[in-house]
Amino acid sequence: MAAEELLVILTVTMNAAVDEAVAVDDFVLGGSNRCRLDALDAGGKGLNASRVIHRLNRLTIALGFVGGVTGQMVRARLDEERVLHAFDDVPELTRLNVMIYESSSGRRSRLYLPGATVAPERLGSLRTRLLQAHPGGTVILGGSLPPGLESSTYAALVSWLHERGVRAVVDTSGPALSAVLPARPLLIKPNVEEAAECLGCTLSGDDEVLAAALALRARGPANVVISQGEGGAIGVSAGGAWKALAPRVTARSTVGSGDSMVAGLTIALDEGGSLEDGLRLGTAAGAATAMIPGTQLCNVQDVERLLPEVDVKPIVRRSEVRLRSDRRDRD
Repeated sequence: MAAEELLVILTVTMNAAVDEAVAVDDFVLGGSNRCRLDALDAGGKGLNASRVIHRLNRLTIALGFVGGVTGQMVRARLDEERVLHAFDDVPELTRLNVMIYESSSGRRSRLYLPGATVAPERLGSLRTRLLQAHPGGTVILGGSLPPGLESSTYAALVSWLHERGVRAVVDTSGPALSAVLPARPLLIKPNVEEAAECLGCTLSGDDEVLAAALALRARGPANVVISQGEGGAIGVSAGGAWKALAPRVTARSTVGSGDSMVAGLTIALDEGGSLEDGLRLGTAAGAATAMIPGTQLCNVQDVERLLPEVDVKPIVRRSEVRLRSDRRDRD
């Protein structure tokens, strides 16, 4: 790709956060716990994707909404990492999420706040910022929707971007994921639990995960990747289906691994690669982040080292698998 054709990957984080990771020997519910701070980072799916895209030496700008002193911390953290950003301010504080690691058991618990309210009329300013996305470019919409915005918000943005020739990658869950499918995003990346919730079924094993990915793709997205944690990921597109397995690493934290995978997937697709290429880079980035403790993200050296070791193989579907419905009324 010629230098003049390089496009900036924009990311949108509607519900940004400050992620605080603390460690304690044994967490006593209802008691006093003396903890040590492991990490304090800017957080949110889209924002984390921008941080990883920047670390992988691509151009990116993080957009979204932040507020108050915690919002200032988000901006300061991105400034430290030299990640370009253009956030809109909201009156309420950006949320603080807490990750608790118990060293005696290895158990991890997460506390998520709902986030600062974003009024629907604030989306006009966001759309103005998104006009800098060039036709043929890619925008990542990531994370939960904050109080004040309807579940159809991402769907409306994907349709609006599509009209301008801009492709959208969406990484969300719940009603927002269900609502965005008919808008035909370039890619969605739920994990197994999120995919099962969206389809109203139980997923067990690769055959059922593959069937779920195909079912989700039939609803609109061009590409679907379902991440399976240590079990890898399954991706489907018009060109086929693949299973990706990461090389063995010592996992110290899974926080941000999915966001890192989204960054790798998006880079590959944005640069004209196939979903198979995206699975390879995304899996390497996700594994590299899992190697880092707390809320910290991958570094380019680890990603480059792991990339040749990622195993991506085409899937030949041998039989139809019927998804087991968990509710009477499916979407």
